[in-house]
Amino acid sequence: VECVQLEERLKQRFGLSQAVVVPSAADRSNAPLMIGHAAAAYLADNVNAGDVIALGWGRTLKFAINELPRRPIARTTVVSMLGGLTHAQPLNPTESAWEFAEKIGAECYLLPVPVYADRPEQRDAFMSQRSVQDVVFRARRANIAVLSVGSFSNDSPIANYGFIKPSELEELQAAGAVGDILCHFIDAEGRIVDHEVNRRVCAYPLQDLSDIPTTILVSGGREKIAVMRAALANTKVSVLITDEDAAKGLLSR
Repeated sequence: VECVQLEERLKQRFGLSQAVVVPSAADRSNAPLMIGHAAAAYLADNVNAGDVIALGWGRTLKFAINELPRRPIARTTVVSMLGGLTHAQPLNPTESAWEFAEKIGAECYLLPVPVYADRPEQRDAFMSQRSVQDVVFRARRANIAVLSVGSFSNDSPIANYGFIKPSELEELQAAGAVGDILCHFIDAEGRIVDHEVNRRVCAYPLQDLSDIPTTILVSGGREKIAVMRAALANTKVSVLITDEDAAKGLLSR
């Protein structure tokens, strides 16, 4: 009953068309798995023939895609919204998009660049390549975006995979960042923090997310409350899939 009440309150507070709240995991480290399970069920029911799905990345989304039943859905397309990790990892934007596409028999488009360039001018060169522009154009035509957010916790993928130096993570936090969405670091109001890291990210532009009709945010756990609140403040989210801990935190202010 409590989860249903939380869902209603979240819908009213954040103007969502739908909210799914799962009970908090007894062991907090299982939160991504439980939320991922709920997201898989939601996607299985709500992805239809002809859909174009733009996909972010993260541990919770990875679990969601793992749990998704294998069922071909006609004329679907999956487009990754982020460059890839050069060091092959199971938790890679490229792998996630590919696996999702395979599960639903979709065409798959990947951004053929690293998620972070070494320098801002390199990012500009990467993003202006025709092949990259083509993928971003396809993502712009998506009718569904599936996103997650990252926090600064020690086990967050961004901290662990070493493509941002620990000193840069500290600088981002000092500049007011509460976490990231599509590898762009945002402040408590959901605005992109003025830091060089954000000028090196090869990803779908955050300001263009509002062009995608349905945005599904899949994230939860206590450590994600601040960055989820920030994302909800500045991104037009239609569907939120989360857990009780995060739901209560989001509603507590």
